Amino acid sequence: MPTEPIRMPDASTEPATYKQALLKLAENDDPLETMSHTVAAWRQLTQGLTPVQLNQPPEPGEWPIAQITGHLFDVDLVFGFRGRLMLTADNPTYPGYDEKLWAPMPRPPFDELLDAWGGLRAANLLVFKAAPKKAWSRTANHSEQGPETFDELLRKMAGHDIAHLNQVQRAAELVVAH
Repeated sequence: MPTEPIRMPDASTEPATYKQALLKLAENDDPLETMSHTVAAWRQLTQGLTPVQLNQPPEPGEWPIAQITGHLFDVDLVFGFRGRLMLTADNPTYPGYDEKLWAPMPRPPFDELLDAWGGLRAANLLVFKAAPKKAWSRTANHSEQGPETFDELLRKMAGHDIAHLNQVQRAAELVVAH
């Protein structure tokens, strides 16, 4: 029996509910610790999968593992920018984006994509870990989700990792079973 999926509200149609769901997933975790282990866990979950399995939707209408990986790369681009902006500007505003429109963009082969994401995540963590604790209360305005602190940004990112690690574990189980 495959792993039970974590059900999340749609980020585009329910942005405030989505934000709260992400924060709840990571409420008991150190967000930097969670984010520090995600890429390694991802590599372990996808190790040995064939290109066909990586690009096969696990269920009709679901994203294949390679596409989910591209999404996580995109999230690191976006959250890395947002975090840097929060740390360097006073109460900035940044836009939301439609992840479903970004998902089909061209991607390198899976191994290269995973390495690129790993490098980007390492660079983001370097910046995030260097931020003093007093900076964690800095604020910004998300155009769809409203005001948030740097701490909430990190917790959202950790919650996002938790949700998608669950999704990839389930997807890997399903594509191997087929």
